[in-house]
Amino acid sequence: MTRLALSALLATLALLGAASPASAHTDLRSSDPANGASPAQRPTRLTLTFTEPVPAESATVTVTAPDGSTWPTGQVTADGATLTVPLLDSASPAGLHTVSWKVESLDGDFVDGTFAFTVPAPPPAPQPPAATTPAAPPAVTSADAAPTSSSTGGSVATITAVSTGTSTPAAASGSDDDGGGVPLWVWILVVAVLAVVGIAVGVGLNRRAKNTAAGNPGE
Repeated sequence: MTRLALSALLATLALLGAASPASAHTDLRSSDPANGASPAQRPTRLTLTFTEPVPAESATVTVTAPDGSTWPTGQVTADGATLTVPLLDSASPAGLHTVSWKVESLDGDFVDGTFAFTVPAPPPAPQPPAATTPAAPPAVTSADAAPTSSSTGGSVATITAVSTGTSTPAAASGSDDDGGGVPLWVWILVVAVLAVVGIAVGVGLNRRAKNTAAGNPGE
């Protein structure tokens, strides 16, 4: 009877020892990015590999940025013991990011854990070329258009052309106002007086010559 009881006890202990590995919970074996890694480029997905297959529908994976914001993730997919989590494009800041995960073990219990990796700063966005405004042509003034005495050998040319292509007519020679000069009628009067004086002198000289010829020098 004692031998039978001892055999039963040993069989029970053997069964408990065989059942203990099966009831052990799953654990994270590896990840990409790995814990403490600093990838050269911003990752586009996470992969978590566990010690046993885990279902994707009950798994949750959260990525928290240094400022406390959450990096948007896509749908979690499972391939045996490996979970794949897409990291959607976002403006997540550079620095240490913490990954929190929670999966269901084969025995139905949930296990969780965390790991971290460093996200590099994004490359600067290319800047568009600066638009350049063409410079306006320099304005032409009358001083620029008229040649100076040094460039024309001492004479200054006056430009009278206007923008319409017409020219200003010169003042008539018979105008009474020629910029302050002697009026034309004064010159006509002087010429007339001189003509009358010349005629009178000519007539007197002609008469004296005739009297001299006639022998009457006294007339």
